[in-house]
Amino acid sequence: MSEDDEKIKLRRIEPAIQKFVKVAIPTDLERLRKHQINIEKYQRCRLWDRLHDEHINAGRTVQQLRANMREMEKLCLRVRQEDIPVLQRMINPVKEEASFAIKDFLQLHSESAEELKRQLEGQDDASLTRSATVGGETLYNMDVKDGSQSLIQTYSRLPKIPQEENAAESWETLEEDLIQLSELVTEFSLLVSSQQEKIDRIEDRVNSAAVNVEEGTKNLGK
Repeated sequence: MSEDDEKIKLRRIEPAIQKFVKVAIPTDLERLRKHQINIEKYQRCRLWDRLHDEHINAGRTVQQLRANMREMEKLCLRVRQEDIPVLQRMINPVKEEASFAIKDFLQLHSESAEELKRQLEGQDDASLTRSATVGGETLYNMDVKDGSQSLIQTYSRLPKIPQEENAAESWETLEEDLIQLSELVTEFSLLVSSQQEKIDRIEDRVNSAAVNVEEGTKNLGK
């Protein structure tokens, strides 16, 4: 019995996968977004104890999100190879949303507003009309009298967490959890992609064999 014979059709476990795609993971991501908002607020106000508690609560959400991602991964690995393209279309949006949310969260401390300014230099007007928050600093693009564009800083950068505060240690733990979650999402994407590549190789071999048979038949008829 081949490995694929032991797997099942997507339609049999699609409802279970959809629970993760439509409900469980989006719920976790929404909670993570709220934690991010609270963390930025508490850090800006230097409420270190509340910030510490929020880091811990966010860490629990990250752990729950990671558990849900792993459970979804287990289900996806049971799907027959012929259904992988449909499976990819089903799960890719939520994977991309998770990846973006994690990177955005990590930017609270890892990217400065100066870097954002460098990235925005030279872009067209349409791309500069939105605000952007990076490293805790919110920038808006404003028109000035001579028609040029100017980035206006509307909020100061997030204050650094004092090392003696518990919040400093809890952020390091949360940051590590977020990085591990990001790696899990990436590995999951690569795993599903590798299954699709395996399908493509099988199809190539089948097509090649069909061509060889056709050529052999023609030669026999000569």
